[in-house]
Amino acid sequence: MLTFMELICASPFYKAEIIGGWKGKDKSFSNVGDTPTKAETILLLLPSNNETVSQLQDYLSLQRVQGILLYGEMEHPIASTDLEWIEDHHKPVLYIEEETNPVILKKNITDLAHLKSIGLYQYVFEQSTHYSLQYIDEQGLASFFQRLSHVLDQEIYLLDEHFFLDSIHGENRDVFKHLESLYQAQLSANYPTESLSIVQDGLEHYFLFPLVSEDQYYGFVLFQEKPNAMIDICIELITHTRPALLAYLKKEAAVLQAHQSYKDDFLYNLLYNNIESEQLLIQQGKRWGWDFTIPSELMVLRVNQKDETKKLNIDTDSMMKKIQFIISTRFLQGIILLLQGDIIIIVFDSEPLQPEQRKELALSIAREIHKKIELDFPHLNCGIGIGRHYSSNMELFRSFYEAKVAIELGKYEMRQASVRHFEDIGIARLLSNIHRNTLHEYYSEVLKEILHDHENKTLYLDTLEAFFQHNADINQTAEQLYVHPNTLRKRIKKLESILNADFNQLEDLFEIYVAIKVMKMLK
Repeated sequence: MLTFMELICASPFYKAEIIGGWKGKDKSFSNVGDTPTKAETILLLLPSNNETVSQLQDYLSLQRVQGILLYGEMEHPIASTDLEWIEDHHKPVLYIEEETNPVILKKNITDLAHLKSIGLYQYVFEQSTHYSLQYIDEQGLASFFQRLSHVLDQEIYLLDEHFFLDSIHGENRDVFKHLESLYQAQLSANYPTESLSIVQDGLEHYFLFPLVSEDQYYGFVLFQEKPNAMIDICIELITHTRPALLAYLKKEAAVLQAHQSYKDDFLYNLLYNNIESEQLLIQQGKRWGWDFTIPSELMVLRVNQKDETKKLNIDTDSMMKKIQFIISTRFLQGIILLLQGDIIIIVFDSEPLQPEQRKELALSIAREIHKKIELDFPHLNCGIGIGRHYSSNMELFRSFYEAKVAIELGKYEMRQASVRHFEDIGIARLLSNIHRNTLHEYYSEVLKEILHDHENKTLYLDTLEAFFQHNADINQTAEQLYVHPNTLRKRIKKLESILNADFNQLEDLFEIYVAIKVMKMLK
């Protein structure tokens, strides 16, 4: 005896359309023919002409009839009232258009039943790999997973290598993200996970099929254990579709890599001012769905390990996906690019904004990204620099340079911040354009007497830096240095004498302040 689930997993019936009644997929039949019998359960094999279609309810009302397979070209669609009746009675109705010879169809079904009777049914799945690949090429990945979910009567999901739902499933992409740590725990415990993992999350059980080739993960197929599910059929069918999915994803990855190479070259030329004209910029941007007629903001994200003694791999792919997710949740279009170890982020405006509004938007996005990266990657320090806005995207190379200056020089500010806009880095903007030798000569001359005092040099420099950081507030500076305010006052007087300066004179203070900042920048 065969079930309808077993039937539709075999050739040529995996091409059949499920008209309705699939809740009865586990019904079995012992005979196949075009006439109902009294003695045996039967699958009716009928031509899909108007006469047959008009009598579907009569056929399915017969007790021994478990379902119907229609074949040949259908003259008219089945009425909606009949479809509702079929669904309510849980008797499957299948339709196969390609095959019009009932003798061949009956022989295929009979051979399939014989294979099952001698314990060789599993061999029917071997043909499904070729069919799956053909179906994906012709109908697309989304249609294939809809078909697979319909056949197995439960949701089958495709995850990427980071456990995010593939875009074919719509939004809420991180719904299964929590399973990643459970799966990694199985890998660490050396559980066999190459072909199938059963991941338990509380009372829920998930079947996880890795799509892996030569130690490279292309994603996972996942389904959740449900009551009354035909788990063995689900496992067999997905197992034999895995090679097709893997072949398709590897091909897509190769195409994407080549596509990405052209895209990266274009963005590199944009950031280094190698685009000939704005017209060419707009034209080339359209190839990848970017509208460079819309103003944009540019920021640079840089990470480094907190503990430099430990060499850890930095998962920039996962980082970039998190950044893209943050941008998309704000209904903005963004470009994320990895360049020379930094992550470049270009965000297009969604509406006309005033300069201050635009700056605040860029800072808000950058702070949200910074918070997410430091939360999800606690072993890393994260800094973000933001360049100024320009009316034409042809000027993005300037914004790119400024963002790098902001991230590099911002850390030398007395009041350090992890997110810096170029407009807010103060005097460092001017100093960044002066030759290093000139800057070195300047601070060496101003701080000469301190630098030559090897015994007290560190003490004096720390005092000056804290003094400027707290805007010359004696009490706050003393608190940071763990000294009494009177002790600090005496030390300040000593520094005034050493530097031949009067700290009550703004010009003297400013000269020493700039010298301290330049020294930090160069070192």
